[in-house]
Amino acid sequence: MRRTRMNRNRTLNTVVTFLIISLIFVGSGYLIGRFLLSSLFQRQPKGEPVSGNKDKTPAPSSYTAQIELKPLTIYRIQIGAYSSKENAEKTAEAAIAKGVSAFVMSPDPLYKVYCGVTGSKEAAAKISESVLPKLAGTVIAKDDKPYIATLEIPSRSFSITGDKAQVESIQKAVTSFVNALQSLVSFWDAHYLGQQSQVNLAAMESDIAALKNDLAKITPDANLKDAYETCISILSELEAAIRGAKEAQGGDSAKVTAGMTQLIKLVDTYNREIK
Repeated sequence: MRRTRMNRNRTLNTVVTFLIISLIFVGSGYLIGRFLLSSLFQRQPKGEPVSGNKDKTPAPSSYTAQIELKPLTIYRIQIGAYSSKENAEKTAEAAIAKGVSAFVMSPDPLYKVYCGVTGSKEAAAKISESVLPKLAGTVIAKDDKPYIATLEIPSRSFSITGDKAQVESIQKAVTSFVNALQSLVSFWDAHYLGQQSQVNLAAMESDIAALKNDLAKITPDANLKDAYETCISILSELEAAIRGAKEAQGGDSAKVTAGMTQLIKLVDTYNREIK
């Protein structure tokens, strides 16, 4: 009887021990499985950024350039001033018909007609003397003579900010057209003073064409649009003025008239746009 009870207790202890061991294995398996599965599900795909910003493209680098424009003194030979643009344009047309360059510049507030622009008073005086016999008594009063007026274009400093490549292209264009304008004025000074010009018009024309081509490839940022459009406007007028100067080199009076008219237009565009 006693032996039977001992056997029964031993069997019970064995069963309990087995159950405990089984629970330990089951619990361990559960914890290990949960840890491994959790790691697999939470692991980031290979090569993907952890931050989740994979769809964001980096913003273009912002760049600021300071642009300095030197002051420019221009002498303008004036042959009329009117409150009406229509009357001013009639005078300009009459002067051109007489073989004299003429263009109506932006009002200040009068509409003034100029027959030449130069970089020196001596060249301006030469133009005034040459046009007087053609205009006196017809386009201008018999006892009048062209008036030489000074245009002071002050120095200007401003900055432009945007995409680095765009800013640098605009900066290069501004520097180039300022230098080209001064060179072109020097060319015409030499022409009217009977001197040999050292200005290489062909090289200048090629450089300006290349600048226009570079700018044409740009779609400017919103904050660069004004500067971009100013460059295009001035470069277009500059290109036409260089072409007019090249044609005038042959000595054809009609081409000289057209070339100087284009230079007056260029100076007016430059003075208006850089403001």
